[in-house]
Amino acid sequence: MMRRAGIGAAAFTVILAVLSPAASGAADGSEPSTQGDSRRHHGTTAMVASAVYPGLGQLLNGAEPKAAIISAVEVLLVAGLVVEDRRARNSLRLYKQTNDNRYYDDYSEHFDNRQALIWWAAIAALYGLTDAYVDAHLAGFEDSPAPRVESSFGRDGTGGAEVRVGLTFRF
Repeated sequence: MMRRAGIGAAAFTVILAVLSPAASGAADGSEPSTQGDSRRHHGTTAMVASAVYPGLGQLLNGAEPKAAIISAVEVLLVAGLVVEDRRARNSLRLYKQTNDNRYYDDYSEHFDNRQALIWWAAIAALYGLTDAYVDAHLAGFEDSPAPRVESSFGRDGTGGAEVRVGLTFRF
C-alpha cells in the first residue's frame, strides 16, 4: 500500500511539472500568446489537469477559490458514493444470508443513493472539466467595466447653457 502511494505521489509531481507554464509554450513564465493554437493547447491542458485531479485545472488557471470548491465537492461526492456502495453491498450480503426483507429494503435504499451520487459526481466532473477549459480560453480577456455615466456642463456655440448626460456601456 505504501509503495502505491509513493508511485502516485511521484506521478502527480511529474504531471504538475509537465503542466507548468513553461511546458505550455511560455518559457519565460508568462501566459501563452493568444495567437494560433497555444490558447487551445492551454485550455486542453487545464481540462486534462482537471481530469487528473478535481480542481487542478482551475488551479492552473489561477482561480484558487474555485479550485478549492470544485475539488471539495467532487471529493465529497466520490467519498459518499464509496460509502453508499459499501452499505449497499453489505445489505445485499446480509439479505442473501438471512433472507430478511429489512436488509433488502436497506439495500434498495443504498443502491438508489449510490445511483444518484454517480450522476451527481459525473455532473460535477463534467462541470469541472468544462470550467477549466473555458476559463483557460477566457484568460486573456479583460473584465468588462461597469456602465459609466458621463455629464458635462458648459456653454453651447450660441451663448446659451448646455447640459449633456450620457450612459456608456463597453462590450
